Amino acid sequence: MKSNSLRVLLVGYGNVGKALRKMVRERAPSLGLNVRIEGIVTRRGIMLGDSEEFRKTKDGTPIDALNEVSPDLVIDVSSANYETGEPSFSLYMEALSRGIAVITANKAPLALKYAEIVGQAKKHGAFLGFQATVMSGTPSINLLRLLRGSTILKIRGILNGTTNYILTRMDQGLEYFQALREAQEKGYAEANPEHDVNGFDAAAKLTILTNFAMGRNISIRDVDFSGIANVTLSRIEEAKRRSRKLKLVAVSEGKTSKVSLTEVSPEDPLYHVDGVINTLDIHSDIQEVVITGPGAGPQNAAFGVFSDIVLMSNGLI
Repeated sequence: MKSNSLRVLLVGYGNVGKALRKMVRERAPSLGLNVRIEGIVTRRGIMLGDSEEFRKTKDGTPIDALNEVSPDLVIDVSSANYETGEPSFSLYMEALSRGIAVITANKAPLALKYAEIVGQAKKHGAFLGFQATVMSGTPSINLLRLLRGSTILKIRGILNGTTNYILTRMDQGLEYFQALREAQEKGYAEANPEHDVNGFDAAAKLTILTNFAMGRNISIRDVDFSGIANVTLSRIEEAKRRSRKLKLVAVSEGKTSKVSLTEVSPEDPLYHVDGVINTLDIHSDIQEVVITGPGAGPQNAAFGVFSDIVLMSNGLI
């Protein structure tokens, strides 16, 4: 879908949505892009037009907003529903069926029903962008797009910044709950961090990566995942005595996809990844590529969406 002018329906208007609106207004014109937000829909209702503050125009669902706005592009930066993927899943399917492009930062629909969504996009020739679902603005999905022509044999990585921060601070001497509390105070962890610390978030990202990179058709329910909630300082210290670190590592190879607490050695590219930074290690039949960068935060997530807009508008993906 090559177009310099796009009418947008924005789904969700939290920190990421506001960061994206600002980024579009400040950066799109210098790239020759006319990106206009024609409507915003949240759980509160629909706002027609564009405003820095959400002001409800009328009640309605995302599908109602789609009918009202008739956009060229739907951008989803709403919160994830890992039970059903709704209302985003139904919105994607309807928008794509009309040939409307979809760009999403919401992992849940793709983690649950990747094949259905991608199949709908292909069937109707509609663009689907989801760079922001994995490592936010650090190009993971879009890097994999550039590796087409090679066969991806294995992907592994640190895909959750919250757990990596906690493990890093434990490696520096804090107990688990001290490190978690600090992560919450710094805004790296939610008040309820369950999806992070139990491995669920990393498993969702691994699901998307595996399907896209390796041509598989799995859902998050097919990923064997565990988290870090039971890790102890003594186990961290034991690994340190052997010059190892404990990391929550996501791996797909062959028909196996797993997220688990793993010891890594200094020779491993994941060993030196500390704090909230993410890393993706891609093994193909041609080469090994490692990319490292921030995997969270409103600005980074917004840039993941914005990069998809720019690449799509220029017909590059």
